[in-house]
This record gives sequence, C-alpha cells and structure tokens, in this order.
Amino acid sequence: MKKTLNGGQLAGGNSTSTREENDFYATNPETLKLFLYEFWKENSFEGNEILECACGQGHISKTLEELLPNFNITSTDLIDRGYGQGGIDFLTHDYKKTFDVVITNPPFSLAKEFIEKGLEVSDKYVIMLCKIQLLEGTKRKDMFLNTPLKYIYVHTTRQATWKGGQPLDPNGKKWATTMCLAWFVWDKEYNGETIVKWI
Repeated sequence: MKKTLNGGQLAGGNSTSTREENDFYATNPETLKLFLYEFWKENSFEGNEILECACGQGHISKTLEELLPNFNITSTDLIDRGYGQGGIDFLTHDYKKTFDVVITNPPFSLAKEFIEKGLEVSDKYVIMLCKIQLLEGTKRKDMFLNTPLKYIYVHTTRQATWKGGQPLDPNGKKWATTMCLAWFVWDKEYNGETIVKWI
C-alpha cells in the first residue's frame, strides 16, 4: 500500500470509523474462497507461480497455500506486517521474473496502477478484489477497453473487509459494510467482451 490516508472515511464503509492507515483492509478468507470455488468451475490456474503483491498479514496468501499446496506463492507488501517480504513497492519493484497469476486486494486509490503493473508481470491472470465503483471514471474506462478484462465476479452478499487485518470490530462484532465488492479478472489470452458473473 503506497499512500497513507488519515482522518478520511472509506466510501461505502462504516461512517463512524476513520480510514485505516495505508489502506489496510484485509480480505476475509471466505470472500476469496467464494470467488475461487466459482471461478474454478470453468477455469484453472495454469503453471505454479502466484504473486500476492499487497499481502498484508497474509490473508489471501495463506488461503491460497491451503487450497493450492503445490503452487509457489510469492508474497510482498510495501509495509512489513510480519508476513511475506515487506518493503517492496509493487509499482516500482523489479521481480526479475513473471508469474502465472497476480492476485491481490489493492489499495483502491491505486487500483488502476496495480492492474497495469500486474499485466506487465503476469503471463496469464491478473485478479483484483475491488469495489464495484472501479468501473466508474474516464481513465479507468480507457484502461478497461484496452486490456483483456474477461470476468467481473460480483458478490451478491456484502463482503466486509477487515480493518487493520482484524476479523472483528472494536466491539467484538463482525465488520459492517455497505460496499459491493467484485473480483476483476484479466486473462491475457482473452479477446472478447467482458463477462459478468455473480457469486
């Protein structure tokens, strides 16, 4: 996560809470599993190299390790949160290799940049968990029209991210959210209209 955002609010989030430093809103492992079980009905991960480039505390990476024990999963993040390799700025780092899959929950303010860099270092799939509002904006429209976005998997039930990586809020309750999250999937071998699916 590249930018530090303090004092603001996350659109679609809980209006009573401030924005988490460095946009650290971790992915609930069940959110990832819901997507993968649906995605794998028609697709598969080829090769065995996966990059999680904003790994945080490893919520996505650990789930992938559980489900894909034969894959090599590289986990990096700008911030060292005790998992993977910290101090790695995905947008500028030279990994000196490419990956079969790049998957992450990027900081929303840098989602476009993460997608573009992901397409540079991926041989097959780039998969990003983002708010559905990612579809808005003139600059992002141009990107969508000129990149091989194959799928948008939209969650039909609200999927709360975990502020600060914690599964429960300070009151010990599950996080509340009004955000609609979706998995955006680029397939570098795809040439066609984007397909919308629901989870």
